[in-house]
Parts: sequence; C-alpha cells; structure tokens
Amino acid sequence: MTTFIRIAWRNIMRNKKRSLITISAIGFGLGAIIFIWSFIEGAHEAMIRNYTALTTSQIEISQKGFHDNPKIENYISDSNAIIQTIKTQNPTVHLSKRIRAAGLISSSESSHGVMILGVDPIEEKNISKLHKHVKEGSFLEENNAKDIVLGKGLAQNLNIGLDEKVVIMSQAIDGSIAAGAYYIKGLINSGVDEVDKSLAVIHLKAAQELFVLSGVTDIGLRVEDISTAETKAQTIQDKLNNPELEVLPWSKISPSLKQWIEFDNAFVFVILIIVMIVVAIGILNTVLMGVLERTREFGILLAVGTRPPQIIQMIGLESFLLGLLGCVFGVSLGYFTSVYFAQAGVDLSSFTSALTSFYMDAVIKPRFHLGFTMICTAVTLVISCLVSIYPAWYASKLRPVEAIRTI
Repeated sequence: MTTFIRIAWRNIMRNKKRSLITISAIGFGLGAIIFIWSFIEGAHEAMIRNYTALTTSQIEISQKGFHDNPKIENYISDSNAIIQTIKTQNPTVHLSKRIRAAGLISSSESSHGVMILGVDPIEEKNISKLHKHVKEGSFLEENNAKDIVLGKGLAQNLNIGLDEKVVIMSQAIDGSIAAGAYYIKGLINSGVDEVDKSLAVIHLKAAQELFVLSGVTDIGLRVEDISTAETKAQTIQDKLNNPELEVLPWSKISPSLKQWIEFDNAFVFVILIIVMIVVAIGILNTVLMGVLERTREFGILLAVGTRPPQIIQMIGLESFLLGLLGCVFGVSLGYFTSVYFAQAGVDLSSFTSALTSFYMDAVIKPRFHLGFTMICTAVTLVISCLVSIYPAWYASKLRPVEAIRTI
C-alpha cells in the first residue's frame, strides 16, 4: 500500500502545473462554498434576530388559539406564575409580558387602523429592540402611562408629531368600547413598512386599563442562542404542562420567514452542485490525461505481473490525493475567510433600504458552520474517488503488448 501511495504521489508531482491547477480549482471552489454558506448563515441569524426583536419574539407563550386568532378574549390570567415556573428552570432567560390587539387611532386630521402593543418599558428592552429604533423623541418610561410611541410612517399618515395627542379606540374584554387619549413620546423608524405604518406602543398598565384586562395576551421570551429556540420552546411547553397554553418558537410564529430561509438554503445547494460538477470535471481531466500520458508505463506494469486491481488502486489513490490536497486548501481558505469577515463584517450599507425591508443588517457577519464544512469536504473526497473509476478501469483493461508499443 505504501508503495502505491509513493507511486501515486510521484505521478501527481510529474506534472506540477496541471496538478496545482486542479488542486487550486478544488480549493477555491470548496472555499467559496464554505464562505457563501457562512455568509448566508450569518445573514439568516441576523434576519431572525431582527424580526423577533420588533413586534414578535423568539419564543411566544400565549393562550391556545391566540396566535391564529389574536383576540384579547384569548388572554393569560396567571402570567406571573408562568414566568416564575420558567425562571426556576432558566434563571438567565429574558421575558416580557405583552398585550396585543387591533384598534383605530385618530388625530385631529385623520384615522388609521393600528396594531396596539402594550409593554412593560423595562422588561421589553430585554427582549426587543423597539427602543433602539426610536429616532425622534424617546421610548416609554416606567411611570407615565399616558405616553405612546408610534411608527414614523403612521405618524406621517396622521399628520402629527411629538407631544401631540392621539385617541385609540378598540373593543374591551367586556364588549364595551375601549377608548383612551395619549401623547406621542417618540417615533419609531425601523425601516420595515409594516411596522412603521401600523404600530402603536403603549404602557402595559395603560393597555390593561384600556381593555379592562387583568391579564396579558402573550409573554415574549428571548434566548441567548437563536438556534436553540425550537428546543427551548418544547422544553418550556413540557414544563408548563398546560394544554390551554401554547409555546411557539419563531419558526411557527412566522412560517413565511422560515420558508424564505429554506429557499435561500436550497439555492446555495444548487450552487454547491454546480461547483461540485466543475470540481469533478477538473479532477477527471487531470487523472485521465495522466493515464493517457502513461499508457506505455501501465503496459509495462501489467507485463511484469501487476494485477488490474492494483492499477485501479494506484489511480484511485492519485485522484484521492488530489482531492485531499484541494480539500485542505479549500477548508483553510473558507475557514480563515469566514473568521476574518465574522470580525470585520461584510459591508452592504449601499443597500441599506432593501436590507432593512428583509430584516437584515447593513453589515453581515458570516457564521462558520462546522457541520456543513465537514459534509462538503466528505462530498468532495467521494467525488474525487468516483471520477477516477473510468480512467482506472481504462488503464486496467489495457493489453500490455499494445500499450508498450504506444509512443
């Protein structure tokens, strides 16, 4: 075996230029795929975090049916007990009680439909970034229940500004008309139209008073590692052991976002297949050219007693070594590129408007994925071996006398 490895290595080094081109093609192809996947992973993670940091959350606890039919009648009455149960098992987790309902907001000039979000100003800062998107004025304060924060687009439609009065109308839990007057404390500019043109944030106590509600409609929860959201949600569901409650991760809160991410991943896999085909052609070309150039040598080997399986083994080793060297180069290139840009970031600030519409950051930080890298490396090595089958079979079927006469 050692002898054949030595022979295979010498055959690779015989034409260094061609071998180097093949190894480079494999390396750059594999490195590009690893970096692209790292970039996509980083973009997706930022997208999920930004989406769940606005009006939803990474994990949502609500009365069963509230997510599909968000009416305040489907409210949670014992939110403090639920939070205490979760905190007992996960003391570092962040939670925030919310009241979410639809309503009508009016100024002296106009009226618009609005999504009313009642939050605790202190707790909400731990699970969302709404306060960071306030570009004019300031976010809600703990002791002022008459303040309101509006999306900037909504304020423009109402033709009002800071410190002006608006009136919210909706339906209370007891069926009566819910109405309240509030003064604009701040304006949110998140870059997402559906938020900026429809959101009104008020104090949780003000929302409870408005809707004559003693409980909350949902509890938002944030975890440190977004990839564990689904597992955490299931663990909390099991711990609460209450069939009247449902604990939903972001993927179930927004299935359209999950489908978009899956589409992105499928697109990357298409690119992967194309790159692998190019890599396979490159390796096949190198190995086949090497076999054709050494037809006379193979004839001599067969004439002195080398068996066809040994010829196949030798050529297979050549192909494997080419693939292995290319993989080492490609993994190194992909890893160090991903790690570098994970620190420096990929600046896409020229496309800020388009990116914010998709909940993405202007600077994307790639996230190196070890599992994907291992899969790509294994696939490349397998392809390296598979493409050597035809050249190896061709060499093993040579007739020694005819092959030796080849010039």
